[in-house]
Parts: sequence; structure tokens; C-alpha cells
Amino acid sequence: MQLKIAQVVGLNTDQKAAQVVSQVQDSENAFLALLQLTSDDAFTKGRQALSELADFYFDFEGSPAQKLTATFAEGVKKFSEEGEWDLCLAGVSGKVLYLTGQGQVEVFLKREDKLSPLLATASEGQLISGFLEDGDKLLLVSRSLSNFLGEDLDKSLDLSKDLWEEEISSKVGGAEAGEGGMAGLFVQVDQEAKIEEENEAVFPSLQEEKVIASRTKAILLGLIRVFPKFFPKSGRGRLILALILILIIGTGAGLKYKSSKDAQKQAIFVQILQSAKDDFDAAKGLSSLNPAEAKNKLESAKASIDKALALKKDDQEAQSLKKQIEEQSASVLEQQKVADFPLFLDLDLIKKDFKAQKMSLSAGKILVLDSFQYSLAVIDPVKKSNQILAGKSQLGEVSLASLNGSMAFSYSLDKGLVRTDTANQKQTQVAKADDGLGSILDMSGFAGNVYLLDGSGQIWKYLPTADSYSDKREYLSKNTKADFTNALRMQIESSVYVLKQGGEIIRFTKGEKDNFSYSGLPSPVKDPKSFFVSSDTDNLYLLDSGNSRLLVLTKLGAYKVQYQSERLGGFSDLVVDEKGKKVYLLDGSKIYTMDLK
Repeated sequence: MQLKIAQVVGLNTDQKAAQVVSQVQDSENAFLALLQLTSDDAFTKGRQALSELADFYFDFEGSPAQKLTATFAEGVKKFSEEGEWDLCLAGVSGKVLYLTGQGQVEVFLKREDKLSPLLATASEGQLISGFLEDGDKLLLVSRSLSNFLGEDLDKSLDLSKDLWEEEISSKVGGAEAGEGGMAGLFVQVDQEAKIEEENEAVFPSLQEEKVIASRTKAILLGLIRVFPKFFPKSGRGRLILALILILIIGTGAGLKYKSSKDAQKQAIFVQILQSAKDDFDAAKGLSSLNPAEAKNKLESAKASIDKALALKKDDQEAQSLKKQIEEQSASVLEQQKVADFPLFLDLDLIKKDFKAQKMSLSAGKILVLDSFQYSLAVIDPVKKSNQILAGKSQLGEVSLASLNGSMAFSYSLDKGLVRTDTANQKQTQVAKADDGLGSILDMSGFAGNVYLLDGSGQIWKYLPTADSYSDKREYLSKNTKADFTNALRMQIESSVYVLKQGGEIIRFTKGEKDNFSYSGLPSPVKDPKSFFVSSDTDNLYLLDSGNSRLLVLTKLGAYKVQYQSERLGGFSDLVVDEKGKKVYLLDGSKIYTMDLK
């Protein structure tokens, strides 16, 4: 039995560290350990202690169970004088796994498609054991890393050793320091004899070739031995015999050539089929860890299986794999079909013929504006209640509105910027009408400030003062130039995002252009209508109307998942409640909902 081992360690400090150790003395015996330690100089102490425990395990005389029990007792003795500690030990002897642990540590076994937590039913310090099988994946992991990975932990165990280490290291490297020390030890179980068995299966026709050549040689030698007795004396007889010999030799050579070609074709077929399997398994494992790479692996698997079937179109294993790839492509690419969009609210219930083009969400409330009737209303999704806040007499010919906490901000050419308190419907002037503004395309409230998106290439910012608001200030730095021509929407979550027609999203942080680029999309963005991102969301949501889909991206533009439905091409705006797993979609006089998976 061969053990392939990978490890990930990260976010350690001098006071709190998570570490692992693995030692394999031969193919039959291995020692694995994971430690979380909180104390002064935790990293150095932990590393030294794990090294000493490994030596203790292999030096101790006794059965594997006795060795692991004694080593665990030695570990408890070492750490009892330190601060907080969590320890997991494992020993492998032949095909048998021995486990014990205490504290915030977990061990998972992935066998085929089933994930099993091995320490879940064991008491602390209890020794458990079981048999390992070819293809098993074992993970010793700190509770901090297990919680951090969440649902991705199961999928990560579909990856190969090298891919697991690469992907999990990348995720841990991007985690916040406050997550605490994290560590994981990944073990992939393989049979050493597997390679030899595969080689025999890959080249079966080579054995046939040897048999054919041997038989041909035997026939020729037999003929040579009897030639002196039966060799024809006439010229015609000799010619006939020569032709027979040439035919025999040619037939043998032809069979040998055909066998060689068959063997070569079989070897290529098996290699391509295995490549398709490996890429498909990798795609499934990467689907949520790295969607862009999952897409690449899936495309590679599709190309490989097509090549394999071109060589052997009737091969059942290849046909079965192609069917699996086709059936599971949508789930690998995190593509969700949506059939149900329940009606949440008919805006006629707020006011007759009330219609809106945009919505705003903050503090669990939704703000809607009818820019034809100049009516502003707030909706409470939990209580399913609504209230008109103000109309034309207070807000003027209002064209834009945004909600920030309990304050609703609105903009009109005739009355400028107005703040409305949703609690008492009281209005406060933020800024009077300003001829110095260009074409205001959108607005947003954030952290008490008000931002106006000016089509002339600037974002204006108004700051609250002791009794009012400041004059407009330029948000973009002097060296930052931006083209807001055809801008559709602006959203703020510490960074400012601007969506333009065609799908381009520009991101600014502290007035400077910042990184944002699409990556890993199943297909390019086409005719988007709106998007949503806030400080309360982990993701950015893009209503890609031209493709009738809702894209879920990271805040830097990396693809995560998409929801597809013809109806998604008809909505004009959206807001997202991630905690409640709800998307609210606006279609003129009605708001619909969609569930997030």
C-alpha cells in the first residue's frame, strides 16, 4: 500500500499555531499527527514536540495499537503544562488505520462518494481502528480549517494530492488573520501493484504478438528440417515452394505488424481515457474551490473523451464516461436552473399604478421609487409591510433614490439632494439644485455619505457635518480619469463599483482605480441590466439579461455560480439578502423572489 501525503499549514502566530507531521518508515508503517497549541512560542514548541512524538512512536516496542496509545499518552504529558492544545494522532500498519485524538481536531475519510467523520462518535483519547482501501482519501484537519472550508471540504477530497495542496494553500493564504492557525494533512491511498496491473492491461496484444512470432518461427524451423528430404528437384517445384515460403513469411510479418498497431492503438486509447477521467475528477473537485480551473478541466475532459471514442467508438466504458460528463457538466460549472419566481409584492398595493425601475436595499428594508408619479416608498420584507415616505411636494421631480440604514436619499433637478428619515418621514436638505453638476446617472448612500455618479466623468461625494452636509467634493483623485458614458448603475461596499452598458465594471477604492476583471465565466456577459454588491454580501451579483442568467461573482470578478431562466432576461433590477438567501427581482409594478442555493 502506497501513501501519498500533502499538507497545508497557515495563519500561525507565536502564540497560536497549528502544525502537522508525517513520517513513513516503509510502505507498511506510517505516523501522522496534527497539533494546535496556544502558548508562548507556540510554533517552535509545537514543531519540536511533534518531531519527538514521531521518534517516540517508531522507537516504542509493541503492537501498532500499543504504540499509538503510548504516543498519545506521551503527548498529553508534554502539553499538560502548556496552554490550550488539541491533538490528533494516526498510525498506519499495512492496511490498518489507528486513530486517536482530543480537542478541536477532526478526521474525515472519503471512500468513493461517501464522506465519513471518523472521530465523531469516539470519546476523547479513545483509540479506534479500521481497514483502508485503494482509492481512499484521509484528512486530518484542525476544526478551524474544517469550518473555514465548509461545504468545500467534501469537494476538495475529490482532488489529487498535488491539486489539493495547491488549492487549499491558496484559500488559506487568502483568509483573514483572525481565523486563527489552520492545518490539514491529506493522505491518498494507492496500491503499489496498480501500475504493473495497468501496464499488463494496456498492452494485451503484445502477448499475442509474441505468440504469433513464436509460432511462425517454429513453422519455418520445421520446414527447414524436412527440406533435405522433400526439396523438389525440378525448377518448377522449387519456384512453387519458394512462393509458399514467401507467403508464409509475409503472413507472419503482416500479423506481427497488425498486432503491433493494435497494441499501439490500445495504449493510446487507455492513456486518453485515463486523462479524461482524471480531468473530470479534478473538475468536480475544483467546482467551488476554483471555478475557472474547473471549467478548463471539464473542457479538457470533454476533448479527451471525444478523442477516445474516435479511436474506439463502441467502447462501453468511454461511452459511460461521456454520459456522466454530459449529465454533470451543469453541476460542475455551478449552473443552476431556476423555474420558480414567487410573487413577493404587487406595487399596486402601495399606490395605484406604482411602477419602479430601480430598488435599493439596506438594513433589511427595500426602497422603491416611482419616477413618473414622484413617489418614494419603503418595504419591510420580514413584516411584509410598506409605507409611502414622500411625494413630489417634498422631493420634487425625483429621478433617483438610495437607502442607507434608516435614511432614504433622493435626487431631483429641481430640489437637489433630499434626505428622508424612514422612521418619521421627515425631510432634510442635503444639497440644493446645482447647475454645476453634469448628467447624474445614479446615486448611492454609504456610511452616511451620499455619492452621485456624474456622466461627465466624476463621482461627487457629500459628507455629513454637525448640522448639515458639506458641499460636493470630488471622490476620484486628480490623476484618475474615468469614462462613465453609458453607465447603468453604481454600488458601494467600501469600494465603488460602476456598471456600464456591455458589461464592463469599473472599481474604485479611495478614489483610485482598483482591480476588477471577469474570470472563469462560462460565456461572456451580454446586455446586463443591473448588479448588486454591498458591505453585507460576500459576493457580487450581476443581472446578465442578454444571457438570461444571474451571475454570482467574487468582488474581484471571479466566477462562482450562475442561475439560468428565460425570466431572468426580463427583470430591470435586483437586490440580494445573502443571509436570508433571497434575491428580489423587479419587473415594473411587481417584485419577485428567487432562492439562493
